[in-house]
Amino acid sequence: MTSSSFITLSTPVHAVSWYARVGNWQIDRSSETVNFTIEEYCHGNITGINTTPRGMMVDGIHSRYVNIDLNSVGVKQRRSALKGDIKTEEYTNASAEAEEPITRNILKLSGSPYYQFNFTELWPVHLQSERALVYSGTMINDLELSKNNQDWVAMSFRRSPQLYSIRSCRMDLERLNISLLADDDDVLQVEFLPVKSLNYSIQAFSSGRTGLSYAQRASDMSSIISQGEELFYGDYSLVAALNMSASNKNAAIVA
Repeated sequence: MTSSSFITLSTPVHAVSWYARVGNWQIDRSSETVNFTIEEYCHGNITGINTTPRGMMVDGIHSRYVNIDLNSVGVKQRRSALKGDIKTEEYTNASAEAEEPITRNILKLSGSPYYQFNFTELWPVHLQSERALVYSGTMINDLELSKNNQDWVAMSFRRSPQLYSIRSCRMDLERLNISLLADDDDVLQVEFLPVKSLNYSIQAFSSGRTGLSYAQRASDMSSIISQGEELFYGDYSLVAALNMSASNKNAAIVA
């Protein structure tokens, strides 16, 4: 099997974080100022190898793990494949800026029992990921999660002797506003207001178990606006596209 990868990374990498807690509500955010590109190409035949002079064999395996997370924009990938032919091409480009200071303010109108906490974060992130995969052999498991600030899409191929897939994912985060309404006892209302988008598309054929699921969360950080799950067993062709976005600009709570 042959493989090659190319990684470019801007320097310096500047990591920052912020934390807030009001009553029973809390948040912990982190990001970096960074740019990087990953290009990877792999093709060949996964086979067993002789490990002793007497010919003891060890089964061949292909394994890959990826975890990228920049200010809650990221992808997770895990792949394992047994004996067979495999060819993959991968491209990932990510950039993030975390230079602007976090703005915090507290507002309490005269005579009102309520406090309004406002947080403004200008830490943008861009992440683009493209992938093509062809496998034929004993079995492959290929799992992936794409997420952007509480919205996510998950794709899984399990125990597939045959797998072909072309996937594209683009995610952007422009800014985030958070506004809380509280009294002396606790938080009464939360508004999580990012400007973000998640655009995911895939074309695939699988001969095992295929799963596609997604969710888009509301601004209260707990309710679900939309969600779904699809499971397929056997030989299936799949074409899917999911697009989620939010364009909140200002805090929506008025005490």
